Amino acid sequence: MKTQMKEILSIIWKYSRLWGCMKLLNSVLTAIIVPVNTVLLQRIVNDILILLQENHFHFILNTHLVIFIAGVFSEVLLTGLDRYVEIRFDMQITDRLEKEIVRKYRKLDYSCYEDPQTYDSISRISQNPGEKIRMIFWKLCEMVRIIILLIGYLLIFQQASPLLVGIFLLFLPPILYENYKAGCLWYDLYSRQTADERKIAYYERLLTGKTSLAELKIYQATDYIEKLWKKQSSKLRKEKEETLIRVEKTLLRKSTFAALWYLCSGGFLLYGVITGRISVSMFLVLFQTILNIVDTVNGLLETFGNFSREIQEMSYLHSFFALKNIPERKGCIDRPVRRIRFEHVCFSYPNAGTETLHDISFELDLSKSTAIVGENGSGKTTIIKLLCGLYQPTSGRILFDEYDIRNLNNGEIGKAIKVVFQDFFQYELTIRENIGFGNLARISHDLELQEVLDAVHLEELKKLGLDTSLGKLEHEGIDLSRGQWQRLAVGRIFLNDTGYAVLDEPTASVDPVSEYNMYQLFYLLLRSRGSLMISHRLASAKMADHILVLKNGTIAEQGNHTELMKNQELYHELFCRQAEWYQ
Repeated sequence: MKTQMKEILSIIWKYSRLWGCMKLLNSVLTAIIVPVNTVLLQRIVNDILILLQENHFHFILNTHLVIFIAGVFSEVLLTGLDRYVEIRFDMQITDRLEKEIVRKYRKLDYSCYEDPQTYDSISRISQNPGEKIRMIFWKLCEMVRIIILLIGYLLIFQQASPLLVGIFLLFLPPILYENYKAGCLWYDLYSRQTADERKIAYYERLLTGKTSLAELKIYQATDYIEKLWKKQSSKLRKEKEETLIRVEKTLLRKSTFAALWYLCSGGFLLYGVITGRISVSMFLVLFQTILNIVDTVNGLLETFGNFSREIQEMSYLHSFFALKNIPERKGCIDRPVRRIRFEHVCFSYPNAGTETLHDISFELDLSKSTAIVGENGSGKTTIIKLLCGLYQPTSGRILFDEYDIRNLNNGEIGKAIKVVFQDFFQYELTIRENIGFGNLARISHDLELQEVLDAVHLEELKKLGLDTSLGKLEHEGIDLSRGQWQRLAVGRIFLNDTGYAVLDEPTASVDPVSEYNMYQLFYLLLRSRGSLMISHRLASAKMADHILVLKNGTIAEQGNHTELMKNQELYHELFCRQAEWYQ
């Protein structure tokens, strides 16, 4: 907890030190005013009793009353200022921290997204950490205020008898400990259930998502998913109930200690009044102070219990900023790349027991078209991820001419190659923006954007207008089919006339005839700058100048379509097997 608290305080000092200090000062002043006003109230009661006994006015009464009124007025002002400070602090910490988080996202190594442990931190950081930091700091300030308040009340107790202070200090530690123990029980539960809650959220998305729900209904699998959801929910509920019972026992012990302290303190005061050791005014003030302390201690316990849990929950903030960044690389490519070579490349995914690629060696001529084919799991998409610099080879090297990819930053790689992945993203923006991301310098060139829509057979979108919103983000947004979204993503390649085009199964969501026609178009449009295409349909791959055939993470054979068919090996087998589908 110490590490998390240090991290949070450093963030507050970095992003909002002015308003953070004002909040802390405001809490301290508010805490000091309350016991001072309590002492003044006792003096005022004494002065009133003297006034009633002697039947004349004392000047000291006016002084105490004026200071008391000033204290009450100051407390009201500080309470009003507190809300203003809270708003300013929240605005500043949220704005500056979110910018820092976005910068961190841009630096994150791609492997962090495929590690379940680190992905928990990435997922939680999206849940408004600025708001949680504000709440934690507010509770820290509240704890400071309560502790100062308790010290003030103890000083008031000291006037009556040191024994009152001793009684309080005797019962406070076990009360705090039991409350802290309850907070730890809740946090332990929270930590254990993180993965299970992620599963429940996934099942809920399956049961509420339009596409998934439609498919589940067709397969009559909604009841099955619902059973999984209920089973997981029941498991979590049972764990919460067991933890709740343990927490209730802990809080019962805390309440018992609090009640014993209250009875001992109240009995001591009553005895003091009866024996004449404590005046009536002192009794009234001290009795009221005991009642205030009960509320104050309960407030401290509640704040401290939640505070300890929330501090530990914020451990993901430190974990997120500690995640691995993309290594800083300063290598530059000063001329157009002509060839890319894989030299004895091996690769294993993080935490994987086996190699996905083993001793891969081949060369890509960036002036020609190349196709990569192979069965599912053979390593086709992994090659693309390595080519894009998302991962680095476990061994071996990848060269852009003579430049080792390990020394090139993402910007330099992005200049050399342009990629459309099979799991492309659907930008719920305008048609213009969806295509324009391929080359932002041409986003306002309407004629070129319309030509791209013609090239990828999306003439129907051209009729809607380039500034039509897509998706459900806007009320007037137009939803597209999966195939239309995919062709729109491919269109981004055609808006850019530089860079080697890499397409990872870009037509997986269209029918075979449309796919064949689109591949013919791809090879025609991209012939001037070359392309690398992955396709699960070999009828499209036959148009490529060169074909790489993968099997179990190795290059099984390579050549053009004619040569590979003559070899009558794996490519021939796969091609003939697929050809039977259409005979």
